[in-house]
This record gives sequence, structure tokens and C-alpha cells, in this order.
Amino acid sequence: MSPKTGANQSGFVLPVGLFLLVALSISSFSVARIGLFQEKMAGHSVSMVKDFNGAETQLKIEERAFAALDDITGEALIDAECGIKQFDVRTNGAILRTTYYNPPPNGVNWGSGDGSKVLICHKFENELIISVNAVGDDGSKHSGHEGDYLGYCINGSLSVPDDAWVTCSEKFGDTAKRLSWQQLFGL
Repeated sequence: MSPKTGANQSGFVLPVGLFLLVALSISSFSVARIGLFQEKMAGHSVSMVKDFNGAETQLKIEERAFAALDDITGEALIDAECGIKQFDVRTNGAILRTTYYNPPPNGVNWGSGDGSKVLICHKFENELIISVNAVGDDGSKHSGHEGDYLGYCINGSLSVPDDAWVTCSEKFGDTAKRLSWQQLFGL
């Protein structure tokens, strides 16, 4: 009889095969985990872009509505003279803050809120709201009084003399526009 082939083998192939199978399993689980992590990151990026775009759209809607006002009485403003309002919009994870300028219809300042009257500082002491026609630019009306200037008596014009009688239109222009933009992060 002939001897059986393979009878003297010690089974080296089986442990090596099992070791390779375990190594491949571990590496495939790692690759799958990395893939899932990358997919989550991509999902978060897409969500952040959607939130940002939604916030920007909402912000533009609110700014356009404010720019269309011809009477800003009752609006919460950060600069009541020149009609500057701060907007804070949050859409899920996106937080945007802007300041927006709505020019006064009289070109001077909002005064009474509807633009028909003007706020002036009279003689560095009293704040008066007068008709826009009583301002004058020829020196014969309130613009000719020494110590009179546009706006509140505490608006900084006392410390910056060149700022006296500077109109809102001269400071910011004649058209409604966004003055600042910030993206805030809620941590």
C-alpha cells in the first residue's frame, strides 16, 4: 500500500488562514466606521449650509420689510436718528446678526419717526423736534443758531464738532442698505 498523502502535515495553513480572516474583519470594520463617520460629517455640513441659507433668507425678508417702512415709530432701533435697526435671526444652528439702515425720507433724520419732523439739539441743552422746513440750510433758521445741530444733544457731536449738522444721508447715503453682518456661533 502506498502511504497517504498529507498524513504528516501539522495544519499550518488553518491558523494562518484564521489569522488573515480576523485581520481582514478588523480592517473592514474600521473602514466601515470611518465611512459612517464621514457620512455623518457630510450630513452635518449639508445641514449647516441649509440652516445658514434659511437664516440668510429670513434676514433678507425682515430687512426688506424694514426698508419699506416710511414711518419707523415703534420700531426697536439702535440709532433712532438715522433709522438703524439690528436684526438677529436664528435658524436651528445658524445665528446671523446684521445692522440695517433705512434712510429718513427728509434726508436729515427721522425726528418724530415719520420723517416729517427733525430732531435737533438746541443750544447744547434742549432736544427739540421741529418741522423739517424749520431747519433751513441758508442760516436763517435753526441751522443758523450757534450751538444747534442735528440729533440728540448726547450723540457725540459735542466731542466731535465736525459731526454737527451732518445728516444721516451724508453719513450713510440715500438708499436702504445693510451696514454690518456677523455670523454668531452658539457653543
